[in-house]
Amino acid sequence: MYVVSVQVRGFRDLSSATLADCDRSTHLVGPSPAVTALGDAIELAFAALSHEQLHRWAIRVGLLPEGAPVTESEAEFPDELLDCDPIASQALLAPVAKRALRVEVELHLDPPLFGQLRELAAREPRVVTALAERPTIRLAVGVLFTTTFDGLAIHLDTFAVGDVRFPVNGTERPHWLSRFLRGLRGRFHRFDPADDLPRQLLDAATSRDRHASYTAWQDALQPDGPRLRVARGTNDGPVLLGNNLPLRRHGQAGLDRATLAAAIHLSGADILWAESEDALLQAAVEADPSPLEQVFMVGPTGGVRVQADVPEDQPALRARRAWGAPRS
Repeated sequence: MYVVSVQVRGFRDLSSATLADCDRSTHLVGPSPAVTALGDAIELAFAALSHEQLHRWAIRVGLLPEGAPVTESEAEFPDELLDCDPIASQALLAPVAKRALRVEVELHLDPPLFGQLRELAAREPRVVTALAERPTIRLAVGVLFTTTFDGLAIHLDTFAVGDVRFPVNGTERPHWLSRFLRGLRGRFHRFDPADDLPRQLLDAATSRDRHASYTAWQDALQPDGPRLRVARGTNDGPVLLGNNLPLRRHGQAGLDRATLAAAIHLSGADILWAESEDALLQAAVEADPSPLEQVFMVGPTGGVRVQADVPEDQPALRARRAWGAPRS
């Protein structure tokens, strides 16, 4: 699965923007406030499907402090977030947003998801017809902050298969929709060098289900770099090794590359966002088999410039500043 297009509304640094015809390797010019807002928006679209992912998103954008516990809820999908920092909330919103954020993503389905959707909706002929015409789905997520900016409501605005929309609320909501949405959880991962990946690697090294991904990570930096390994060190904590010696010998760059390789091979995601131009990212979508379906790379040499849409009364300027178009 990979992102085909994104529409963003309401963010302070990207009040209204559309990115169409995304490649499996999308290289953005940055970092910049607008690029960060785009990453926030894409992450939010997937965060609406998981309490844990929404919690991580809220910490990343500053709405919740580090270490804040995940809100307990009996709801299958998150519908609110409380105890938000009002200052961080207002810093996230464009002045004209009126307390609302919205993001819509169009996703191209991989064969397993395509087959799963056809099977789940076997009694819904509109799904089969729509998939035959365009094998994509569209998800739109809306967020509305309280008037005091210390809480928010989050909800799925739109679900469509191809060009056919389905109700997302009430008795007409398809019985198969929740199960399908659960299958999208964890499909997007935003690389953060501060993630506690050594602990995850130690778990993967001893897991039958994830051991193949772990061995792929071990060889990710070769032939020019060291062979990687994780071991138990002082107080039974995880230690990263390169060629069976401490990986720190290879400097911060070596540690960062090993961490990025872990995100590529062990996140379990289809789509990875990384503020990096490391060749590992391009290789991750070109390999056969490839560990990722799509990468969003952010760096100074990127080919796609992210910026807000130009008002409708300035059509000439809008044409010059289309996504990826050079400035005049």
